[in-house]
Amino acid sequence: MQIPSKAYIQKQLADSPLIFSRGESLFEGGSFFLSKGSLSEKQFVYQVDGAYGDYTTKIQFGDEQIRSSCTCPYPGDGCKHVVAAALHARQILMKKGATETAFSSDDPQEENDFLTSEDIKALAIEDREKRARVETFELVPGDLFKGDHLVINKNKRKYQVTLHDPETGTGHCSCPDYMTNGLGTCKHIHFAVNQLKLEADYNKRLQMETFPFIDIFWDSVLEAPRMYGDKSVDIPEDTAAILDKYFDGAGMFRHDDFTRIIDLMDLLDGNKRVRIRESLLNRIESKLQWDQIQEFSSQDIPEIPLKATLYPYQQKGVSFGLFKPGVLIGDEMGLGKTLQAIALGVLKKEIFGFSKILVITLASLKEQWKREIEKFSHEQAVILEGGPDQRKNIYFNDSSLFKITNYEAVLRDTLVLRRFNPDVIVLDEAQRIKNFSTKTSDAVKQIPKKHAIVLTGTPLENKLEDVYSIVQFLDPYMLTPLWQFAGDHFQIPKKKKSSVAGYKNLDSLNQKLKSIVIRRKKEDVLKDLPKEVVNNFYIDLHDEQAAIHSGYARQLLPLLNKKFLTPVDMRRIQILLLRMRMVCDATFLIDRDTRISPKLKELEGIIDEMVIQNKRKMVIFSEWTSMTFLIANTLSDMGVSFVELSGKVPVKKRQALIDEFTNNPECGVFLSTDAGGTGLNLQAADCVVNFELPWNPAKMNQRIGRVSRIGQESSCINVINLIAKRSIEEKILAGIQLKADLFKGVFDEEGPDEVDFSREKKNEMLNRLRQMMGEEPEPESFETAEPEEIPEDTPHYLNPEVLGKDEPASDRLEPEDTDNSARAPGLATPELSDPDLDQSQHIFAAQAPEKVEAVLNSGLSFIAGLMEMATGQKMENLDSQEKMITLDKETGEVTMKFKLPGF
Repeated sequence: MQIPSKAYIQKQLADSPLIFSRGESLFEGGSFFLSKGSLSEKQFVYQVDGAYGDYTTKIQFGDEQIRSSCTCPYPGDGCKHVVAAALHARQILMKKGATETAFSSDDPQEENDFLTSEDIKALAIEDREKRARVETFELVPGDLFKGDHLVINKNKRKYQVTLHDPETGTGHCSCPDYMTNGLGTCKHIHFAVNQLKLEADYNKRLQMETFPFIDIFWDSVLEAPRMYGDKSVDIPEDTAAILDKYFDGAGMFRHDDFTRIIDLMDLLDGNKRVRIRESLLNRIESKLQWDQIQEFSSQDIPEIPLKATLYPYQQKGVSFGLFKPGVLIGDEMGLGKTLQAIALGVLKKEIFGFSKILVITLASLKEQWKREIEKFSHEQAVILEGGPDQRKNIYFNDSSLFKITNYEAVLRDTLVLRRFNPDVIVLDEAQRIKNFSTKTSDAVKQIPKKHAIVLTGTPLENKLEDVYSIVQFLDPYMLTPLWQFAGDHFQIPKKKKSSVAGYKNLDSLNQKLKSIVIRRKKEDVLKDLPKEVVNNFYIDLHDEQAAIHSGYARQLLPLLNKKFLTPVDMRRIQILLLRMRMVCDATFLIDRDTRISPKLKELEGIIDEMVIQNKRKMVIFSEWTSMTFLIANTLSDMGVSFVELSGKVPVKKRQALIDEFTNNPECGVFLSTDAGGTGLNLQAADCVVNFELPWNPAKMNQRIGRVSRIGQESSCINVINLIAKRSIEEKILAGIQLKADLFKGVFDEEGPDEVDFSREKKNEMLNRLRQMMGEEPEPESFETAEPEEIPEDTPHYLNPEVLGKDEPASDRLEPEDTDNSARAPGLATPELSDPDLDQSQHIFAAQAPEKVEAVLNSGLSFIAGLMEMATGQKMENLDSQEKMITLDKETGEVTMKFKLPGF
């Protein structure tokens, strides 16, 4: 599949260079999102947030031209919206493997257009030769050219290079690359040879030298122990006899069991003529460790010391990984990988005597790990945070079994972590590290460990570049050498050697990984799962978000501490709390300019794992259309098909969106506000994402209820809550729950525009807010103001105490029985016909209808009296026998009948 170049869009599609420039700026700014797209037809529909309204822009790439349309008022065909849409659609197609050629056919590549394993091997050797020339190294030469040398890299890491023959470059190196690359060389060997050849007397000295000892090392080409010795050097007969039992005349190891090298070491103890290399002994130790673990595996598994009961599939996962030095648990999100890792950690402590478990995860998940470790196990966990000295102190002086850090911190603490020398490393959410290579990968792999546990929720075959690195962390020898792995599983075009066009032989790869990988999909274990699985993701606020959030909090606290609050104060409290919640989502909701949103970045990873990788359908809720706009933009950038629903969508059109989401397998996300989400049935989804926490628990249940209904295709719903750390959202979740009649009027975007709390209710609400904000609560009985003095001649219907005067307590409207619903002016009220909304408590329903009717009639009589005084004419009822105002006891409907003077 081929697509037009950027130059074609600039010269042929845009009406002018200025229009192209504006379109490119719009494309980079992102004030639009993809509402519908078809990769097969190369057709895309965008919604644009325009200067004079919302526009719809359509783009289709044909064989010879781009067909486009836009509803904006610009008179030409190539407006800036069309340019932006074309650039975005081109980007999506390129991510899906399209090539940039303007409107030409594309013939499928033949098999011989790809590099072979030998081609890739040659490139691997060439790469090491190049890196030996361009990277910074220092050589500390040995006494002889034929012998041991020291190579130091720019990070002061030292490697021992042994050259058997500098002229041909044969020898070995202590670096990890040599031990696994299967090439028999590395960049350090090439560098050492190049440097030695610069010596003035190189050729003369080389002819005179002999290799001075018998060298026993690990041959990375043969993947076996190997012996090298200069034939011109005499070896004592007893030494030669011993060596002959283990190596043949070509230096090949005679035995299948490599651990027999240990016996050879005993026989040669103290023999200076023979050197057995440390790198070989490390390979032997790895083999012995595996044998020892297998001995342990014959024992009965002890009872797991947890405070929770594992599901059967989780028990199987623990059993699978318990007696393995490296294991990858690849269950889908929501199946409890974290709990399985915790169980593995505490069991490995019991069986192997481990005392140091290091958890490396995303920064947003550190708090969740600590909570779950201490909730489900009897062990303690500590988060590595603070300055370098604080973190160092935690590593070496804190007795907690689990120490939790994040990937970024590992880069800072590499040296300390080597000294810490953990027994077990848990690598969480490995697939979420977009570039699991270079610095991050190196830093993680440099940490010494005895056992390793990797958790990832995406299918391994979809990201083979990452798979190799992850498996190398678990078992550095399983998939090596890399060039062979690439030759077996990558399709690399000869014309573009730096890119991977596709993968092959995935079945054979899966077979290789079965010994260390266990993966279960949700449908495999539905019978074991509860109705709902809730995951809370704790996300750090960006510095700018935190500053704005703190600013609102500083304005809020003085208001909460006032003894008398006016309606204006209550309104300000409402606005400040609303904005504190908004900034937790994105700065765009506050300033309509910047788009700082760590939550949005976190959502990308969740969508990638659940929707793209695992083909699950997801419903995403946010209270604000501005936020759904940003989410929609992200979805379109990711190439995820979705539908969007808000209160702006007419009711009669909503079912079409539901049908599209339900029936189109490519439509992965239903994006909705709460206003648009009432009364919907979305059983096609099995995952709900709350982009922010609503104040009202009933609203949370309502969101989940859109998916979890009778007829639900999945018996288990995943609920994911995105929570900003150290913010009002975390305090909401912490447990200070306001009663429904306290928060609905102030915090929910529902209900009438007025909030009228009694003094007791207002005090209770304020005290709860003070608790949330860290303030000391006022006593419940504290009087905030002196009672109003009411003149004796005040009409009774203007007396606020009239409805309760001289009445039994049972007839009065008690504060806890009211449903004071309120929201900001201008926002729609809830539909009373929605069966999911609790309409059982209304002010009129709570009072005697006769009293309400009498008060209303008295009020209207007073107004009629005023009119008569002003005009000299009476305002009469149409029927003097009827009341001017009547109240229907069943429906609460108020009817007013009167005749205006002069009519």
